[in-house]
Amino acid sequence: MKNSLKTLQRIQKFSIDEQRKILNDYLEAEEKLHHRLQKLNQEFENEKEFARTHAAGDFGAYVKRYMKNRDALEAQLRALRLKIEEVRDIIADMFKEQKTYEIVDRNRAARQQKEEDDKTQKTLDEIGTNAYIKRKKQTQE
Repeated sequence: MKNSLKTLQRIQKFSIDEQRKILNDYLEAEEKLHHRLQKLNQEFENEKEFARTHAAGDFGAYVKRYMKNRDALEAQLRALRLKIEEVRDIIADMFKEQKTYEIVDRNRAARQQKEEDDKTQKTLDEIGTNAYIKRKKQTQE
């Protein structure tokens, strides 16, 4: 039974590590999307400044394209952030489960140690009792 609990703990640790890798991938993707959004906003500001100084060109069409791209990036960010929260919740649940295994293992070890201590104490009590009885007999003789 103890080995099966250790196996469960190892499997749980492996699963947590896998979820952490997934979380890191999502976080990297979120950072990339965030940088793309910042770059897009900076390009918009540059284009807006350019349009202000130069009257040529169709700034309205650029604004529509910018809004469409910005909305798409923000939607991707929202979806990715939901996935990140889901993975974080999964990891939290897995940690709770792992902690449960650790507590059960610790309690089992403590119970086993108490049983061994009780056996040892019983043996020592028996030895002491026998020694007492033997001394009592010797003093009576």
